[in-house]
Amino acid sequence: MDLQLPKVFKPRRILATIPEVRGDRIELATLRGPGCIRRIWMGSRQNRQGILRIYWDGEEEPSVESPIGDFFGLCHGVVMYSISSLYLVTSDQDTYTSYFPMPFASEARIEVEVSPKGMDLFWHIEWHEYPEGTLEEPLRFHAQWRREYPCEAFGEDYLVLDAAGEGRLLGFTYGVRVRDDAARWSHGGADNIYIDGEKDPAFLRGSGGEDTFGVGSGGVLHKPDTSLYQGMPYYVHEDLGPARAYHSLAAYRFFETDAVPFSEHLHFRFGSVGNDICSTAYWYQTEPHRPFFRMPPWGQIEPVSISGLTLRTGEPELELRRGTYDLPLETTGSWWLCGPFEDASGQAMARELEAEKAFDPGATWDGGFEAESPWRQPSIIKPGQHIARWVRRDAIDGFIDFGHVFRPDNKDVAPTWPAAACGLAWLESPADTEAVLQLAWDDDLIVKLNDETVLPRTHHRFFDTRQVTITLKRGRNRIALKLNNHRSLSWGAWCFAFAARLPDGTILRPSADDGAD
Repeated sequence: MDLQLPKVFKPRRILATIPEVRGDRIELATLRGPGCIRRIWMGSRQNRQGILRIYWDGEEEPSVESPIGDFFGLCHGVVMYSISSLYLVTSDQDTYTSYFPMPFASEARIEVEVSPKGMDLFWHIEWHEYPEGTLEEPLRFHAQWRREYPCEAFGEDYLVLDAAGEGRLLGFTYGVRVRDDAARWSHGGADNIYIDGEKDPAFLRGSGGEDTFGVGSGGVLHKPDTSLYQGMPYYVHEDLGPARAYHSLAAYRFFETDAVPFSEHLHFRFGSVGNDICSTAYWYQTEPHRPFFRMPPWGQIEPVSISGLTLRTGEPELELRRGTYDLPLETTGSWWLCGPFEDASGQAMARELEAEKAFDPGATWDGGFEAESPWRQPSIIKPGQHIARWVRRDAIDGFIDFGHVFRPDNKDVAPTWPAAACGLAWLESPADTEAVLQLAWDDDLIVKLNDETVLPRTHHRFFDTRQVTITLKRGRNRIALKLNNHRSLSWGAWCFAFAARLPDGTILRPSADDGAD
């Protein structure tokens, strides 16, 4: 990580051993800045019974919040597996090291919250103290753990990170415990990273969950390994009784040479099925940061050893469902979406669909899929998946991903389920005026304004941008679009970014409210 750090510094070290404590918050250190933490070394055999929090420069919300083991790359409460990476290292038997540089201007406060079950801890913190007034670096290190169980299958992807500000995604760890009986796979997609959707949009899409970490064949034939920037250091099969393997895995990825910067917003999701998933995201950004997850009770943090049957069916006190501890995300308008429609040969893009002729939020249509299409296959998880219908959806930083709303129950994460879908919203203009639509998408897009085509069918081989000058009338303006998802170079991406900007720079955000023209 290339940070602007002073060349002159005084090396400092603090260290201590904490005997076993229970249910208390322990302040490890308050460091007076300017300075930069260069290394944290800890040891404990109860690594999910303590939560590490770090606060920069007097802030009230922690910039780092994670169970201790997960912060150092050890998922699921596992005491030890070998990691030898650029930023995280674990050593036999139970010691862990991080090398993230963590600059601070006035103060760094480091604390650990201990569960009622108790833990012991020994630790070193190595840091550099800089001369007063020499630190110019505006970015601060952040890390956030999150867990969800059971995740949604073949729909809304698992949320890894939502960050607002200016910064850079550094990396993440990702742990999966397979518990999904219906979809016998460790993942339901790949990494999807949405960047600066209303400013200068970019979208990064993966080809499969294991590919993100440099592993093939779903990781099933993979021997655990660890390397500088990526690895899957943990992969085991658990015998839970039934005649099938329930595997657990942990992986990591650092975007060190393939930087992922953002200037306003970054939203990061990972394809999922109904498994137990946890992650820790690492990133740098300007303060203040916006929290997106709050820590659940200890019973939903600490590893739980129970029968295989219960692990598969779930117990309310053990589940950690989406939204339970997620904080509200900042939305940027709303749309009505309608799909899916058969487009294997481009037929949905070549003609006007019934759904485009008149808006009726309660209407449904047969999507017209061929018998061999994944959309036609029977599914317990998603019955009627071939039926097109209207769904209301909030935009996140200008992005809408049809794949989060319309996706068949299909284990193949490759784009073998081509389809098209429509988007409909209204722009409220204060006057008759010109405006600029900033659009970004993959494959074919058609855009209409007040029933006039302002962007005829236009193809992008990979996720790219286009600006279109439009004329708005005073009051409500109807914006309609249609997008498909063939293979291209973004592996079946089915999302778009949208921003409407007035001459004075004001952004008009789309609204799905009151669906009458």
